Amino acid sequence: MSKWVSERKAVLDAARRMSEKGFVVGTAGNVSMRLAEPGGKGLMAITPTSRYYDSIGVDDIAVVDFDGQRVEGEISPSVEIMLHIGVYKARKKVNAVIHSHPVLSSAFAVSGMDIPSIIEDQVTYLGGGIKVAEYAISGSGDLVKNALAALGPRNAVLLANHGAVCVGRDMREAFTNCEMLEKTAKIYICVLSIGKLTPIPAEPLEAISAYFSYVHGDSE
Repeated sequence: MSKWVSERKAVLDAARRMSEKGFVVGTAGNVSMRLAEPGGKGLMAITPTSRYYDSIGVDDIAVVDFDGQRVEGEISPSVEIMLHIGVYKARKKVNAVIHSHPVLSSAFAVSGMDIPSIIEDQVTYLGGGIKVAEYAISGSGDLVKNALAALGPRNAVLLANHGAVCVGRDMREAFTNCEMLEKTAKIYICVLSIGKLTPIPAEPLEAISAYFSYVHGDSE
C-alpha cells in the first residue's frame, strides 16, 4: 500500500474541484503536491495525462521523482511534469502547484497584459502584480524557463496563450490562490471597462509586499 495515500487523494480532490469550478475543461490542467521523503529525495504526486478527473482514482495519481521518473502509479504523469518539478526546485516553501485555464485570467494571458497590483488581497495572497510568461509550447523546457522567470517570488503567473499557474505552501493555499487570481482578473477587466485605475498608495503597497515576502520568501 502506498505511503502517500492522503497526499495523492489531496491532489485528486483538488483536480476534481478545479474542473467543477470551471477552471479547466475536459482533461486539461494538472495538479501536484510535494511529498516528504526521508533522505531528502525530491518526490511529488501529480495528476496523470489526458484523463478526465471524475474517471480516475487515488491510485491513478502518479508519484514521480525530480528526475521525472515514475515511482508509483500505472498511468503516465502529466506532460507538464517538468514545470511542476521546476517550481519545486526554485521555490523551497512551495508544496503544491496548480496549472489551470480559468477564463478571465486566460484572457490576460492571450492579450499579453500583466495584471498590476490593484487590490490589497491580491498582494497579500499572490505577491503583487501578475506577469505573463513568454509563449512556449506545452511540456517544453522553454515553458518551464519562461514560467519560472515570470513567476519569480510570487504565487501566480500567466502563461501566454495558455492559462495560469498558482502555487502555495499547501494545497488549500494553492487553490485559494487560483480563486484569488481569477477574482483579480475579473476586477481588472471591470476597471479597464470603467477606464480609471486608482493604484494602491506606494507606502502601504510596500508594507503589504514586505509582509508577503516575509511569509512566502525562501530566504531565512
